Amino acid sequence: MNAMTKGEREDLIRLIKQRERVAKTAAEQRSAAMLAEFESQVASVHAFATNEVWRASVEAAQAAAKEAMEKIAAESTKLGIPPEFQPRVSFGWLQRGESAYNERRVELRRVAKAEIDAMEKIARVQIEQASVQAQTEVIANGLTSAAAIEFLRSMPAIETMMPALDVSTIQAKLADRARTQRGYVGPHLIE
Repeated sequence: MNAMTKGEREDLIRLIKQRERVAKTAAEQRSAAMLAEFESQVASVHAFATNEVWRASVEAAQAAAKEAMEKIAAESTKLGIPPEFQPRVSFGWLQRGESAYNERRVELRRVAKAEIDAMEKIARVQIEQASVQAQTEVIANGLTSAAAIEFLRSMPAIETMMPALDVSTIQAKLADRARTQRGYVGPHLIE
């Protein structure tokens, strides 16, 4: 297999970087679309006005209130009570949980936004890693000296630079920090 020419490598690197930019823009667009879809879902979770049972119940209660009002007005007139002093019946739909529901929707939006942001960050890192891997392969194809190839192979992985955390190490650091902040210098004898 023939090695790529310098011009081919430069063209490929340019194309890889363009694809990286497009993929990052697509990730941003996907985040916006996901948030819009979530907003649509949240809006329809408890659409109080669209529930047929509630609507029918409210209409029946309003009709009953109207009928009761007519009877009260007729009886009040028969008793000689002027219209402005007649008792009245009214009906209202109380949405007791509406303010709590709005707070819940705000919380749901906040959590969804955080989740979508985290997914976008992960996607962006994966896009950058794929771009760098592709660029590395293109450049590696043009390397001819053993020193250049060895240098490329010796570049450390992120896991080497950022090893996994150990709880006991973190606990020891916290203990050291606490001793330093309190001026603790070690055990001493009481005389």
